[in-house]
Amino acid sequence: MYKEFFGLKEKPFSISPNPKFFYLSKHHREALASLRHGTAEEAGGFVLLQVK
Repeated sequence: MYKEFFGLKEKPFSISPNPKFFYLSKHHREALASLRHGTAEEAGGFVLLQVK
């Protein structure tokens, strides 16, 4: 339905996300860097991501 109406080449929605359409904004990159840093530390602890 959406494909024909909007003239899309691929289905816009599916059960599993398509990583080809993943968008990393500046805030997404910062959050991902924080998570990677927090999980790389051997001392343990936790990481808090605060939504603004």
